[in-house]
Amino acid sequence: MLEAEIKELIKNLDGQCSIIVNNVTYGEKFAFNEDAVFPAASLIKLWILWALYKNASLGKVDLDDEIILSEEDKAGGFGVLQYMHAGLNITLRDCATLMIILSDNTATNLLIDYLGIEEINNEIRRLGMQKTSLQRKMMDVEAKIRGLDNFTSALDVYNILAAILNSPEMPNQFRQEMLDILLKQQCNNKLPLLLPEGVLFAHKTGDLPNTEHDAGILFINDAKIIIVVAVYGVKNNMDGIKFHNQFGYLIYNYYKQK
Repeated sequence: MLEAEIKELIKNLDGQCSIIVNNVTYGEKFAFNEDAVFPAASLIKLWILWALYKNASLGKVDLDDEIILSEEDKAGGFGVLQYMHAGLNITLRDCATLMIILSDNTATNLLIDYLGIEEINNEIRRLGMQKTSLQRKMMDVEAKIRGLDNFTSALDVYNILAAILNSPEMPNQFRQEMLDILLKQQCNNKLPLLLPEGVLFAHKTGDLPNTEHDAGILFINDAKIIIVVAVYGVKNNMDGIKFHNQFGYLIYNYYKQK
C-alpha cells in the first residue's frame, strides 16, 4: 500500500526525484532512483558535519576551538553570520550548529576552510561514498561557472544518515550530539511541514533553482525511519516543496499506525 501511494506521488511530479525510505528498526524499505547523481545543494553539509566530528573523535580537533570571523569569510544566502561583526569568535561546535539548523553558508565555509576540502573528500571516499563530492564552497559563483559543483546520490545521503544514527566507529557521545543538532533544524517547510507538533525529525534540507531536498531520521512510536527525498529538474521550486509536504504526511500517516 505504501509503495503504491509513493509511486502515485512520483508519477504526478513534473520533474525528477530520488527517494529512499527505510524503517531501520523493522526493515521495511522503499527506494527509487537511489543511485542517480544530482546537485547536493546544502545536503553536502551532512558530510562536513561528519568530517568535523570524526576529526574530533580522533583528537585532531577540539570542538570548543574558536574561529575568528572576518569580513572576507562572509557568504550570502542562508544564515546569520554574514550579519555579525568581523572579529567575532565562534567555536567549531557553534559553526556546526549554525551550518545545520540555519544552513548558514558562512559557518559552512569556515568549517570547509578549517578542515580542508581535500580532508572532507578523503573522509567521503573512506566511507565508500563514490557519488558524493565537495568541489566548491558555498555561494562560490566563480567556481560554479568553472564547472565545479557539489554532488551526491540518495544512497550516499542515506548512508551518511545511517552512519550518524548507528555507526560503531563514531563514539556514542558524538553521534548523539550530531543527532541533537539535526533535531534543532529550523528549516521545516518540506517533509515535516504537515506533521503534528512534537514529532521528532532530525534532518537537513537543501535547495537550488529547480531543486528541493530534505533528508533525515523520523522517530515515531519505537521506530527510526530514514527518509531521503531529492527533487530536481522541476520547473517551479514550489512544486518540489509541495511534493515533500505530501510525501512527509504520507510517511507519517503510514507509520503512526504501526
